[in-house]
Amino acid sequence: MANSAGKEKRVLDVNVLAVFLVKDHPGNEYVSGVVEEGLRGAYLPILMDILPVRAYWVMTRKWGCAKKESVAAIQHFITAYDRPRYPRLQKETVWESFKLADKLGHDVFDCVYLAFALQENAKGIVTTDTDFERLCGAVGLEYVNPVPGEVLKRFKERNR
Repeated sequence: MANSAGKEKRVLDVNVLAVFLVKDHPGNEYVSGVVEEGLRGAYLPILMDILPVRAYWVMTRKWGCAKKESVAAIQHFITAYDRPRYPRLQKETVWESFKLADKLGHDVFDCVYLAFALQENAKGIVTTDTDFERLCGAVGLEYVNPVPGEVLKRFKERNR
C-alpha cells in the first residue's frame, strides 16, 4: 500500500481481533466499527504476525466456537483485507516487554503489546482490556476501548 508510510498506526490486540471475527459476541457491534475504520483506511491496523493463530485459540478454546467456522473467519480476514500489517516482533522488543512488565508491575503478555506498539511507532492500542488504560498512559500510547463498561461485564458470560 503506497500511502501507508504516513498513516497513523494502531495495534490491535488478540481480543479485538477475536471479538471482530465472532459476530454474536456481545462486543462485536462496538469493536467492528473501530476495526472497520482501519480496514477502510482511517488508520493502519497493526497486528503481531502470530495474532490470527492466537485469536483462533481464544475463539475455539476459550469461547467454544466451532473450529471450522473459526478457521473460515480467520481465513476471510487475512485474505479479504490487505490493509492490516503483520510485522514481526523484534528480538529487542521481546526484551523490552520484560523490562516494561517489571517497571509497570504487570504481566509480560500485556506488556508485549506496549513494546510492539512502540517498536512500530503506533499511536495507540485498540483493546477490550481495561488494564491497558493505565499501561498505555504509562508509555505515552493512546488507549482505545470502544466497548462500554456495561457490555464489558457481559464478556465473562462468553468465557466457557
